[in-house]
Amino acid sequence: MITEVKTIPELLVTTRGNQSEVARILDVNRSTIMKYARDHAATSHAIINGRLMVKTSKKGSERHG
Repeated sequence: MITEVKTIPELLVTTRGNQSEVARILDVNRSTIMKYARDHAATSHAIINGRLMVKTSKKGSERHG
């Protein structure tokens, strides 16, 4: 099985900057595309086999002690 990994900036190049088209491809809101459009190094997102994967913060899990 071949795994394809891309980023939103790469998809924007493919669609000639059309954010709405990238949003349709990934089935997400256009504001999500705008959020990750400058993440060229894919530090907070990746598209793996057509699915958007995002890095989440661990809110609420505080360390004590």
